[in-house]
Amino acid sequence: MNALHLFVATAFIAAVQSVTAQTPEWIWHANGGKAPGNNERRFFRKTFTLDAKPTKATLAASVDNEGTAFVNAKSVATIVSWEQAISVDVTADLKAGENILALRGINEGGAAGVVARLELTFADGKKQSIVTDTTWLAHNEDVVGWQTAGFKNQGWEKPISVAKLGALPWGDIFAGTPAKGAKGAKGAPKAPSGKREATPAESLYTLPGFKTELLISGEPEEGSWVNLCKDNKGRLILSPQYRSNNPDGGLLRVTLGADGKVAKREFIAKPLYDAQGMTFANGALWVVVNKYSTSFASGLYRITDDGSDTWSKIELIKALPGGGEHGPHAVELGPDGNLYVMAGNHTKPPADLAPTSPHKNYAEDHVLPRQPDGNGHATGVMAPGGYVCRVSPDGKKWDFFCGGFRNQFDFAFNCDGELFAWDADMEYDWGSPWYRATRVNHATSGAEFGWRYGTGKWPDYHADSLGTVVDIGVGCPTGVGNGKGAKFPAKYQRAIYVMDWTYGRLMAVHLKPEGSTYTATWENFVAPAGLVDKSKGKSPLNVTDLIIGDDGAMYFTIGGRSTASGLYRVTYTGKESTAAAWEPNKEGAEARALRRQIETFHGKADPKALDFIWPHLNSPDRAIRYAARIALEAQPVTTWQTRALEEKTSDGGITALLGLARLGGKSAQDECLRALGKWPLATLTERQQLD
Repeated sequence: MNALHLFVATAFIAAVQSVTAQTPEWIWHANGGKAPGNNERRFFRKTFTLDAKPTKATLAASVDNEGTAFVNAKSVATIVSWEQAISVDVTADLKAGENILALRGINEGGAAGVVARLELTFADGKKQSIVTDTTWLAHNEDVVGWQTAGFKNQGWEKPISVAKLGALPWGDIFAGTPAKGAKGAKGAPKAPSGKREATPAESLYTLPGFKTELLISGEPEEGSWVNLCKDNKGRLILSPQYRSNNPDGGLLRVTLGADGKVAKREFIAKPLYDAQGMTFANGALWVVVNKYSTSFASGLYRITDDGSDTWSKIELIKALPGGGEHGPHAVELGPDGNLYVMAGNHTKPPADLAPTSPHKNYAEDHVLPRQPDGNGHATGVMAPGGYVCRVSPDGKKWDFFCGGFRNQFDFAFNCDGELFAWDADMEYDWGSPWYRATRVNHATSGAEFGWRYGTGKWPDYHADSLGTVVDIGVGCPTGVGNGKGAKFPAKYQRAIYVMDWTYGRLMAVHLKPEGSTYTATWENFVAPAGLVDKSKGKSPLNVTDLIIGDDGAMYFTIGGRSTASGLYRVTYTGKESTAAAWEPNKEGAEARALRRQIETFHGKADPKALDFIWPHLNSPDRAIRYAARIALEAQPVTTWQTRALEEKTSDGGITALLGLARLGGKSAQDECLRALGKWPLATLTERQQLD
């Protein structure tokens, strides 16, 4: 009898001990005895062996303040706030044999900890739990492969137990009951709510012969990614946006390992972020800040390094007076060695522009009154609208290069060294007479594209604008890039790529020379599968920017407006040749060379200009006629007014008179009308009549 009592007592004690052992603990890195710090990242892993694959597996986890959970190296959940514990089904992610559960934690001040419970059920009804406790291992660096089972955990150490689940300061968050009055980090930026995993590559359509991979999803502390470039070592640099000011933010640098996987991610140039344009040139990282929540004003910055590789020397080169979604946007290094800087129509031209700028004779140029936008959008925002500046390599000389855009977000150069921008009118104007489709523009010296507020937009055919290369339809333009350096077939190396944030499309635009300018066709390169096959779902893909990496792959980002961030890679897997094909087009070369020669007279008076440019006012090539008129307008009106009024060729006369009407004053406009009488409408083509 006593033996029986002893057996029962022993069994009871064992059961109690078993239950006690299965209570998860909040754990953290020992930190050498020091208190947790602000923006402190720590890493935790636990390997375990299963005799069989479970029939059900549920993971509950939380992190103070934010973090990510991994099962067998797969990111299965993002924790955006310690009060919001996650619970996810991970049955499909486990296997018989060795497995690993891993947690990444980020603390933003105050109490720090990670807690997890993995509950397993097997086919025979048995149950098992894996919980956080001091049998786990912890580390203070993001080492490549730390989430994998086969990782050699040299240098890792046992964590400390901060508290058991249910204790202060957190309470029983797995039961949905945080401790009364419990607080996480004080003063930290509010994290976005909800799971923020990027759309899986398997949900996307990719052009046949190409492969898209999702490399990483953004962590909560990494913001929402809106811009992408690469540095002089081929490392990728991403710029985040945050909902509120984040003094711990910066530009996110991503290093890829030899295996093509992400080996390291770290902030540089802290605390600067909100970059909507970045390019590496002349030993510096040039950044256009569009101020949302950063402490830096909108403008062009030059960022250099002191040898620490943190890129901490940040210098404002030029303030750009604007902000918001139509603020300053992009910067690229041009093939001429100059920088080109772009801004949307809510950004005023910067101070101290060169008086010899190509684009300087802009005005509203309306004969008839217009109606403002019914919702008041952009009402009163006058010409020049969105613009591009050409900036000397040292950032000191600024030319006003072209304008008349609405909100062109980005641009790129093609293999002929020509600049192409990507613009759109207001989406809710679709279907109205003044709506112009999302479009690619050939942005030449002095070009004007006719955005004016309300119903005042110039139609594409207006002679004092340059029209479009290709119209694509309704959308929301974001990033633009080219295929230079890509290990793609020639057609895709030579393409310009444009991104549509609303529909999630990355499109290849194939340019065809036509005289001194271009026409184009386009196709979806990467897009949600449902856009191509209606039987499939339309997963979100808020594309923001793209770059060709040093490895010949295309990399692109998603994010913006606090949406989930992701970094993707596109590679070619087909059988066509990928030999380098980035070379100028032979077709149209002579016409482009002539247009560029005319453009050397833009913005400055030159006694040699008139005799050279005059015959080209009569060119059948619209872009050459346009370039000749801009050069004409740079010369003193008194030197060519009479010549314009007496010109007998129809195209030459109409083009010269257009310049005179713009610059000659009211009396000259009256003379222009009389001079037009020498060409009865019936003798002119439809295009000339519209001119």
